[in-house]
Amino acid sequence: MSLPLTVIGGYLGAGKTTLLNQMLTGDHGRRIAVIVNDFGALNVDASLIADHSGDTIALSNGCICCSASDGTAQAIARILKRTAEFDHIVIEASGVAEPGKVARNASAFRLPLDGVIVLVDAEQLPNQAANRYTGRSVIAQLRQADVVVLNKLDLATPERLAETRGLVDRYAAGASILLTERARLPLAALFGARAPGRTGEDPGSPQVEPHHAADYVAALIEHEPMTRAAFESLAREFSERTIRAKGFVALTDAPEVRHLYQSVGPRWTLTEDGAWGEAERRTRLVTIAVRGTADHHVHEPNGMGGTHGFPAPFA
Repeated sequence: MSLPLTVIGGYLGAGKTTLLNQMLTGDHGRRIAVIVNDFGALNVDASLIADHSGDTIALSNGCICCSASDGTAQAIARILKRTAEFDHIVIEASGVAEPGKVARNASAFRLPLDGVIVLVDAEQLPNQAANRYTGRSVIAQLRQADVVVLNKLDLATPERLAETRGLVDRYAAGASILLTERARLPLAALFGARAPGRTGEDPGSPQVEPHHAADYVAALIEHEPMTRAAFESLAREFSERTIRAKGFVALTDAPEVRHLYQSVGPRWTLTEDGAWGEAERRTRLVTIAVRGTADHHVHEPNGMGGTHGFPAPFA
């Protein structure tokens, strides 16, 4: 038996992880094997986890989540050794990767492609597509989509949404379009997504010189608990210098509460995300910027230190 394959793509911060959480835990009756870049952003209810060993999280509904820490091909191979246990494979492409290429690489396993789904931030897409550094990645993702999910509609003005629709119509002609907030979708709409006759032809890519192709740099920042004012100062600086940042924050103002920080372009949020429990109370953030646009090692308030560079991409 050959398992159908779905590839989920989309630029940094588009909502891929939120959608994957719903696919893993939703009441859809499918035993899905999801391959992700890392487990860090997944927020699976502990009561649903039947087993967590190494690079695999098994859920009580028959779904599993596999880390691609050793490479996507190795993760697929592990799943195919247990083919009878699953109905579908879903791969999350990196936020700066081309999902069509991910699908082509997976074709070596002779998996029937069920569809390429690309999420976009309905408010940010026009800026991302026009940016000389990020435009090529964003447009390439749209061109390869069978389904385009216009996410975060609640953040887009009618005028901005019209711009986004125009870009999708231009670069993803022939793809199905789904509109939503917080990646909330009927999961049945995501299966059987392959568009018949989809050519992926580009009616006119933006002119991006080769040396302007996106070159991303990521950094890990760690620190002891800080005041809310100190973190908000840091978050404002990130919003000016990074294209994506996320992680958990420890605040001295609320020592028992773990906070989740998310930043996409100029937008950022800090929300309560349960208790720290036995976990170490320490701020850990991953930030991504385009190399050369600004010094990525930003000023850190109150002596915040522990910045470590590591290679992108990061989903």
